[in-house]
Formats: sequence, C-alpha cells, structure tokens
Amino acid sequence: MLKAGFLSCVLSIIGLLIPSSVSSEPIPSAKPVQLADRPGFLEGVDIPPGKPAIFVPSISGKKTDKTARADCEIEGLIFRKVPSLDGTNDGDAACGIANPVVVSGVNDGAGGTAFRMSATVSCEFAQVLAGWILKDVLPEAKRRLGSPVERLGSGPGYQCRRRNNKPDGKLSEHALGNAIDFSEFQLTDGTLISVEKDWGTESPKGKFLTAIHKSACERFTTVLGPDADPNHKSHFHLDTGCHGKDCSYLICQ
Repeated sequence: MLKAGFLSCVLSIIGLLIPSSVSSEPIPSAKPVQLADRPGFLEGVDIPPGKPAIFVPSISGKKTDKTARADCEIEGLIFRKVPSLDGTNDGDAACGIANPVVVSGVNDGAGGTAFRMSATVSCEFAQVLAGWILKDVLPEAKRRLGSPVERLGSGPGYQCRRRNNKPDGKLSEHALGNAIDFSEFQLTDGTLISVEKDWGTESPKGKFLTAIHKSACERFTTVLGPDADPNHKSHFHLDTGCHGKDCSYLICQ
C-alpha cells in the first residue's frame, strides 16, 4: 500500500517535469486576411500590378523648382511655352508647374485635331499625353469608327486644388500640371462620342472608349473613368502621379 502510494507520487512529479508533446488545447487557425475588409480598399488601387509601359515620376508632395526651362520639344503636339507657374498666386504654395506648356491640339501629319479647351500641363506630362493621342486615340478612331477625330473634349489641365475639389486632403495632380480630363471625342463627320453616354455599351463608340481607356493604362499611372466612382462618371481622368513608395502602383479603373 505504501509502495503503491510512493510510486504514484513519483509518477506525478515526473509528469510535471516532462511537458506533453501534444497540447490539450486546440490551436486556433490564423484569421485569413480579407483585403476587402481594409478601410478604404479599392480593387486595383492598393495592389501594385507593376509599372506602366511609359512612366513619368510625379513631383507630388514636393515643392517644385519654379524656374522655367526652354527644353520642351514634343513632335506632333501643338503647344506654346509659358513662364513657370507659382501656386502662391492661386492661394496654395504647393501648387505650380516648373516647365508648363499650353496645349491646343495635335497634328499627326494627315490633319490637325484641336482641344476643345486649351490645357496647361507640364512638359513632361505633355510628352506622355501626345503619345497616347497620336499613337492610340487617333488610330483607334479611324479603325473602329471610320473617321478621324476633329476635336478632343478636354478640360483645362492645371487647377490649383485638392483631390475631388475637397477643401483639404492630398493635392490633386491637376495642381502640378500632371493631369487632364477628357469627356468626349468629336469626329470629322460630326459623330460625338460621349464618355458619360457611350461608356460600357457594345456599340462601336463604346468599344472605342474601352480601347483607348485600356491603352491609357499602359501610358499613365492613373486612369479613372465611369467605373471608378461617381466623380468620374462623365469623363476620363489621366495623370502621372506617384503611387507607393517606389512610384510603381498603377491605378486603372
């Protein structure tokens, strides 16, 4: 009886000194990460799919050198050089363009295409813009719609403001001359292609808009259209802003 009690006591002590290899408590599985649960997450915005084919670093968030240069030459683009813009004249010193140009149209050698409204942008942005219009927009119109583009429904380009015209928040790329909006495209035969009315349709107009939206995503770092949000239901917003620490995020919506 005494031996049995002693043996039981020894076994109990050994049990305390040697931990069990198998836990009696179940190990909870890790909670899966749901990107859609992240505050402010937008598909295609927070995930970097890579750099666009042509990339121009933005000067967003940095005070720019307001000294104008005379080295802006863009083949096929109809423009004039203007003195550098200082945002202090617009009430916000963060705005401004070091090397601005006023763009009024393009000429592909076969004829001219005018902007509905002259746009003030940076020379660097104008280089990317000219490539998209001359190599993508004009050829797509002839191929899909059978008529050249006579007029581009453009916005003013430079605007010293915050994003989505809010009173605070991040500076818009428009405020740095790195952005422009397009709402419509008019052909020489009088046909009008409207982003608001024709986007998403299976008509030749709708397919034309889809094609140039896709090509824009290969040239600009930000392309926003009617599928992005209500703020862009009537136009394409194009810019070369810097997204992410290494400026490699591409926003295409």
